[in-house]
Amino acid sequence: MIKFSVCIPTLNEEKYVGGLLDSLVHQNLKGFEVIVVDGKSKDKTEGAVNKYAGKLNLKFIKSPKRGVSFQRNYAAKQAKNDWIIFFDADVKVGPDFLEKISDYLEKHPNTEILTTWEEPISDKPIDDLVFAAINLLMLEMMKKKRPNTIGCFICVKKKSFWEVGGFREHINFGEDFDLSERMHSKGCKYVLLKTPRIKVSVRRFNKEGRFNMIVKNMRAAIMYLAQGDEFFDKVQGKIKHEFGEF
Repeated sequence: MIKFSVCIPTLNEEKYVGGLLDSLVHQNLKGFEVIVVDGKSKDKTEGAVNKYAGKLNLKFIKSPKRGVSFQRNYAAKQAKNDWIIFFDADVKVGPDFLEKISDYLEKHPNTEILTTWEEPISDKPIDDLVFAAINLLMLEMMKKKRPNTIGCFICVKKKSFWEVGGFREHINFGEDFDLSERMHSKGCKYVLLKTPRIKVSVRRFNKEGRFNMIVKNMRAAIMYLAQGDEFFDKVQGKIKHEFGEF
């Protein structure tokens, strides 16, 4: 049986992290650990997490440094299992999510990095269209030449993850694409699944506006295609992308 270490970076996630942790409590698959690394939240994130201490094999750690890439790496350093799952704090998963991921990995042991299609936690048709575009254009069409992972869910073999140095910690926008790009260039086996799908919050859409989000991501995609690997270093600070300021 595949055993996972679930790593979750948090920053002011009091309102959302409970939804993810509750969905982890109800997983069909058991035996995984959960590591939450918090970037000195100003709200009651710690209390929201610790409510699940008796329901999950859970560890809450205060990070010495704030930053999504740093916090993911810091969590991964605590991981006891051979497979690491990175979740954003505002996602949710169905009860068979980890079970299906485990089943796939057992049948395809050469896999080293894996992600899935996304679906919005929303009842707005426009969000279904936006996420369909993300799945088809950013993930499906790119998977052979420049395979991408979205940070809300990345499953990675720990050994392979550290062989490329983990996340580059100065990168806080595009750090997910950067990781998959570097692993792909090293010959790591990438897999994109259409199911089970990760359920993703649309709170960033609500805050920034759907049109602005589309324009921002189109701009980033054009820069990515034009600049190649240099994109990840050049774009930092030029495209606004907040972590934990919602």
